[in-house]
Amino acid sequence: MLSTAALRPNDDELVQQLPPALRAWLTFERFHLHEPQVYQRVARDPRFDVKYFPQNCGVYRLPCFQVPRRYLHVIGAVSGGKDSVDDPICLPIHPSALDSFREFLRMTGAEPVRGPIWAVATSSTRTVLAWPDNQPEQASFLKTSLHSPIFGDRRVTRIKAGRSVSLSALVHAELDELPANLRFLPEPLGFAPRGEPAMGAIVRAIPREIEEEQVILAPLFSLIGGSGERVPLLLSMLERTDMQPLEFVHDLLCAPFAKLWLELALDHGLMLEAHGQDLLMALSDDSMPRGCFYYRDFEGLQVDWELRRCLGKRMPVSLAGQWCWHESYETLGAHRYADQLWFKWRISLTQYLHFVLHQTETALRAWREEGRIGGASIEPDEITLLFSRCLFDELRRMFGPVAAAGSDVPYNIYRSLNRFLLLLTKLRRARLQELRRLDDYSGDLTAA
Repeated sequence: MLSTAALRPNDDELVQQLPPALRAWLTFERFHLHEPQVYQRVARDPRFDVKYFPQNCGVYRLPCFQVPRRYLHVIGAVSGGKDSVDDPICLPIHPSALDSFREFLRMTGAEPVRGPIWAVATSSTRTVLAWPDNQPEQASFLKTSLHSPIFGDRRVTRIKAGRSVSLSALVHAELDELPANLRFLPEPLGFAPRGEPAMGAIVRAIPREIEEEQVILAPLFSLIGGSGERVPLLLSMLERTDMQPLEFVHDLLCAPFAKLWLELALDHGLMLEAHGQDLLMALSDDSMPRGCFYYRDFEGLQVDWELRRCLGKRMPVSLAGQWCWHESYETLGAHRYADQLWFKWRISLTQYLHFVLHQTETALRAWREEGRIGGASIEPDEITLLFSRCLFDELRRMFGPVAAAGSDVPYNIYRSLNRFLLLLTKLRRARLQELRRLDDYSGDLTAA
């Protein structure tokens, strides 16, 4: 029942079942990786089958099993109204992790799902796009559990599944209030086996505008990733614009994201995991940017709960995992400062400054030396300084010149990040004090 002989790798013809927008997205995910060798160190786990790496992987049959609901923790709404303890729930398993599930599947009497479920790896080996044979309209992304020294512990625990589904619902309830140039890939469902709470999965839905071919998505790493016939996306964009490279990067990556990051952090109490894999950009049919970011993976989203309370945002009553609130929603990990807000800001900004902006600058400088692009020379740290200036401009717009004192002469926050975090802390403290004063004044008026 659990043999991997039914796997059918490297059958790219099956990808043709998918609509063009999803095929284009998968191409960016698999063949425009940036420095994959940094994240795929095979020497750490020689037993891992490298055919499951996205750049090596075609279509394969995803092991999926019907497990009675009584054996699973289910978070979120299951299609078809399956809420009886005997109703079967489809549990997807990454092929390389199948051995870890054998005993659980035997004990629960799980049966394989009838008919093949095809899967294609995304840039994250454990997360796949999956669909039933000849039913691409039912496609969704599945984040499966994977544990290998190559990637570290990437298992979906009960706590992680609950966090992701709950924060997805929180954001969905506030979509109309959030910045217009940001969209999300919702995560409506997660589950983990009872007794084995570290072997679960999360369902990530595909937004309607992508299903309807209105938008093509590409992860930010695809701007500079690719080789041979897979030309980095930024290179092809620059060939179709009259803008200078620095001007184009300013308008694409610096100005809009500086505004977006500050609005999320200081107006909504949200912090993105802002690296090139979890941030995606919307493209038009000609693969040019449409000025909108998409975000995926709610496991990495951080929340400033204190600011949100002062802003009057309602605390959802149905957050999963409230019995272990700190582990579910307060901490970033095992680091000694992982509970601190400034550390969460630091991680988010470092991810964008280094893994998006600095690496983009490095690529542009190399391309210019190779004669692949023209324009003025690009000085070291010039793009991160552009981004820093955009942040300071936005702070002055949000708080005024007095509140943003110390930002009149912009510095490069990539090299002086702690200094910038101190400024953010001061501005947030002032905002909290003002919000509390307003709340007290409102309470006095109500009492009167």
